[in-house]
Amino acid sequence: MNAPLHLPGRIRSGRGGEASVSRRSLIKYFGAGAAALGATPFLAGCGGEEPAAAAGEYAIGAFPGDSYFFDTINLAQKQYAKHGLTVSEHLVAQSGVQGMQLLVAGSLNATAVDTLLLVASHGNASKGKRPMMVGARMPESSYAIIGNKNVKWPSEDASFEEKIRALKGKKVGVTAIGAGSDLQLRLALETAGLTYDDITSLAVGTSAQMIPNLNNDRVDAVVSVQWTSTRFLCEATGSSILAEFSADNMPDVMRNQAVVGLAVQESSLENDLDRVKGWISANEEAETWMLENRADAAKLLDTTSMNGKGLPIAEAYIEHYAKNIKPKVKPMFKAPRESTERMIKLAERFGNIEKGQVTYESLVPEFARA
Repeated sequence: MNAPLHLPGRIRSGRGGEASVSRRSLIKYFGAGAAALGATPFLAGCGGEEPAAAAGEYAIGAFPGDSYFFDTINLAQKQYAKHGLTVSEHLVAQSGVQGMQLLVAGSLNATAVDTLLLVASHGNASKGKRPMMVGARMPESSYAIIGNKNVKWPSEDASFEEKIRALKGKKVGVTAIGAGSDLQLRLALETAGLTYDDITSLAVGTSAQMIPNLNNDRVDAVVSVQWTSTRFLCEATGSSILAEFSADNMPDVMRNQAVVGLAVQESSLENDLDRVKGWISANEEAETWMLENRADAAKLLDTTSMNGKGLPIAEAYIEHYAKNIKPKVKPMFKAPRESTERMIKLAERFGNIEKGQVTYESLVPEFARA
């Protein structure tokens, strides 16, 4: 994630099977993965004796950075109320793994999340508590692998296979074992002819933790989650992009993914549908505000995710979104069948779900289908 400068917990308004890949990701998804990130401080902040959100509030999970920027806009511009939502703060998980655990547990009402995690959670949660995909917010891959400046890497014009094979024997940092960054790393290794055992994957947390790990040579490379965090990490550490999965020269299986979905718990489609649709509408209004107020949007993105030290990166992202992402986004972020089924097949490939366990119809409610 994008160099978060907020402690895990809350951001308040105005504050800125045999499978080709091991099933360990699914085991850690529900258990050890959260512990590896230090789940206790976060859970203490939104569970236990203190409720996840105040009575009547709509608990939205968000995080500093471009993948959650529409949530940031809605909080800063106080736009939630116009859509029937009471949101005084966002709840901040330390990874998508935690976010899905909290959504299934009912501690979150809604959150944007890595689509592979969303599919895996839907396939393995109890009916009624399953996360449902009510939108597709990012129709391209936002992941990248960043190489430590003190390691010799293949040249920029080297092939994808050559770049990824250079990771063999290296220590690679991911946000959490079983998180989206870890799954994308596994896919890249497999696509290049390697296995997960050819590298050492380390759960290092968010971009804030990736920076010292790169600077102190604790890791040889990291998997960055967001477009802006990739560039901010490079600037902060002197590192370079080894492979950006959205690039035209990447294999189709890496590039052609819709990596961020909008998720709510299944039960809310029956007992809280108005607020679910209100959240989606708020996302669309935030997108409109961003594109109509690009300078202000860039400043907000910079201050809330890069501590005011990455304005050029934020400005470049707004233009990148307008040119490359917006044309692919469906009205009300409706989820297209083709891209969604592609992500389901990837989840099957990873062994996170059994073949046929999740379908487009089971995952995406009718009103959210494109």
